[in-house]
Parts: sequence; structure tokens; C-alpha cells
Amino acid sequence: MKRTPPRIPKPATPKPARSARGKFYLTYPKKLVKEPLIYQMSKKFDLVFNVRSASVSEEIGIIALELDGRQEEIEAAVEWFRAAGVTVEPIEKNVIE
Repeated sequence: MKRTPPRIPKPATPKPARSARGKFYLTYPKKLVKEPLIYQMSKKFDLVFNVRSASVSEEIGIIALELDGRQEEIEAAVEWFRAAGVTVEPIEKNVIE
């Protein structure tokens, strides 16, 4: 008679942290227009970003940016942009959808 080993239950898979979404207008002053700040943010924070619209000139940059990830990461990224000299304003719901 062939013995089968007892079944060992798989450990419970932890549920991923609840995902959040933030939508913001970023306003870059002239001195930052050519800086790759969104790229730098994407390397520094565990977030998915989506540029919903942008208007960039030599004088100013205005970008509608969507950030998906943990709420703590979104808040940290917003503070990081502000520390870099970018004005960050939340977008009201349904403005760019």
C-alpha cells in the first residue's frame, strides 16, 4: 500500500495594502521645467503614475498627474515634489476623467 504524505496547508497569502489614487496639478517654475522630476519620483517611490495632461513651455510647466499606490507613498511623493520647488494642488474629482 502506497503512503501519501499528509497535506500541509499553504500559508495565508497576505492581502496587498489597500491601493489609493491621488490626482494633482503640478506647476513647475521656470528653473525646474527641464528637470525630469516625474521620472525621479518614479524611481524614489513605489507608485504608478499617469500624466493625464500637460502644458509645458520655457517659462512654466503645468501637469495633471495621477498617482496610484499606498496612501503613505502618495503623500510622501507630494511632499517630495513640494520640497523640490513644485507647486502641488489636488484635482477635484471628475475634472480630468
